[in-house]
Order: sequence, then C-alpha cells, then structure tokens
Amino acid sequence: MAKLISCECDAVVITPPEALEAKREGCHFLVDFAEFGLNFALGGIAARRGYIQEQPAITRQFVRAYVEGMHCYRTDRDFTVQVQQEYSGLRDRSIAEETYEITRPGMPEIPYPVFSALGTVLQVMSRQLPEAATADPRQFVDDSFIRELEESGFISSLYRG
Repeated sequence: MAKLISCECDAVVITPPEALEAKREGCHFLVDFAEFGLNFALGGIAARRGYIQEQPAITRQFVRAYVEGMHCYRTDRDFTVQVQQEYSGLRDRSIAEETYEITRPGMPEIPYPVFSALGTVLQVMSRQLPEAATADPRQFVDDSFIRELEESGFISSLYRG
C-alpha cells in the first residue's frame, strides 16, 4: 500500500484493513469485489488427511478452539478490535472497528466449508490443471468435526450464552 500512496505503482489488490487506510489516503476503488457477491474461497484450515486420521483428538480440539474463536469474534467486538490492532499493527482504532464491521458478516456461526466456493477455485485451477474441472470439491474436505460439534449442541450452546 505504501507504494500506491507514494505513487510508485498505479493499482494494487488489497483487503481490509489496508483497503480502508488507502481510501482514507484518497485512493479510489476500481472494483469492490464485495459488490459482486463473488463466492470464492479465500482461506481455510488445511491438514493432511493422514494427520487427521492419526490424530483425531488433536484435530477435534483444534476445530473446537477455532469455533470458539469465531464465536468470540462474532460476539465480543471490543476484544476483537483490540486483537486486530495488536496483531496487525493498526494504530488507528477506527480502522480496526471498520474492518470488524466489514468482516464480521463473513464469519458464520457454524463454519461449514462452502463447497460452491471451492468449486469456483477448481474452475479457476482447471485452466492449468484440466482434471480440476471435473473434481468434486467434497473429495478435498472433511467437515465431520464441524458436523460433530453442531450435532452435539456445542455450537448452539456458545450462542445461548
């Protein structure tokens, strides 16, 4: 972003919080992808299938902690903003607050994989890897740990207080 603001480059692809800082510095958005409702996987949790099979208890604990972290993100705005500031080096609290408001809707209560988004990724990959065009996104995902937490009532208990 520094290169953009100093006019050393003409355009960049950025996300919050950098996008908010750029806007405040007078930069204009050419495209705001949020307006298009694109369904594209930008992140996730990855583990080797063998590790999941060999260490199901650790995997389960990790997924549980992840779900608890998402609950905290969704329900404790002040703490989340403070953590964003601390770990991203944001000095301006208002940017951290705006980042929270923009990103919170993308944090579901139950973080099931979005298979249609993975399908989009596979379509893009198929340009260089033709077999990706016919791949089933479900073959790459194990959502059993999330399903287990939902079916046990753990996730709903977090949101009941």
